Amino acid sequence: MRNHLKFIFVFSGILIIILLGLFIWSKNRSQATVLNHVSSPTPTSYPKVEKFDVPILMYHYIRNAPANDQLGAILSVSPQNFASQMKYLHDDNYWTIKLADLADPNLQEISKVYYLKKKPIVITFDDGYDDAYTQAFPILKENGFIGTFFIIKDYIGRNGRLSQSQIDTIANDEMEFGSHTLTHPDLTKISSDDAKNQIFNSEGDWLVFCYPSGKFNDEVVNLVREAGYKVAVTTKIGIARDTSNLLELPRVRIENTNVQDFADKISYAYEHGQ
Repeated sequence: MRNHLKFIFVFSGILIIILLGLFIWSKNRSQATVLNHVSSPTPTSYPKVEKFDVPILMYHYIRNAPANDQLGAILSVSPQNFASQMKYLHDDNYWTIKLADLADPNLQEISKVYYLKKKPIVITFDDGYDDAYTQAFPILKENGFIGTFFIIKDYIGRNGRLSQSQIDTIANDEMEFGSHTLTHPDLTKISSDDAKNQIFNSEGDWLVFCYPSGKFNDEVVNLVREAGYKVAVTTKIGIARDTSNLLELPRVRIENTNVQDFADKISYAYEHGQ
């Protein structure tokens, strides 16, 4: 009888331990499920827009142009004017997107901008000059803007160009980078093999491309497509629209002008661009 009671006592103790363990496991599993749900929210879906107009601004240097440099002056916008231009865009309800967002079949970012009653815009910088880091980058961040920087790959780290560490710092701030080839040749005047080398070997994991000096032809466009780029920009004047060819997008060249002239240039592109 005593052994029988002892067995019942031991068996009951084991059963209680098992039940307690199951209770704790179930509770922890439930909490983990809740935490996982909280940390992985479902992306917000916005009503998809079917038509859009997106200005793509084209900058080169953000600097005070050196004296007696006519080409440099044409390609330069002073930091003061650039800051004023970005403030104007911010105050006029523009919202920057990445160039690659134009290739999204769901147009998630563009749809979001329109849903928030704002105007989408892309801000690009050609050639990878180091003032993109020292001047443009801080001003973009100040306004909560994204920039797209086209890099000549073999020029990284050269005097006056972005270093790899500067590129990494900018990229870590959710900015966008794209290819401007290896050495910036006129792709229409070199051999097919050389053009393919310039386009394919400058890609990395970048999705967007900029034709050097805006020069391209059907063969060059096909190579850009084969390399896997989703969007490419030219120097043609105009606005990116829902009907535009994503590999031949026009831009709005920005000069060292005051805010009114800057605003007028964007308005003209809306009205008369492609």
